[in-house]
Amino acid sequence: MTKKTRTSLESESRVGFRIHSNGEVEMLTEAETLALILRAFREGMRRAGWSRLAPTFH
Repeated sequence: MTKKTRTSLESESRVGFRIHSNGEVEMLTEAETLALILRAFREGMRRAGWSRLAPTFH
């Protein structure tokens, strides 16, 4: 096992992972992880009967 230094840990931008049906583990970036979570959240809301969320302007 390789000991990681503080600088190598800070430079890594991989924050999530996905396990495929064949057992392969795919590392995800922060943006990919956020997109996956939001997609699952929106799909769950849609299945629960919520209408599509309209974009809001502040």
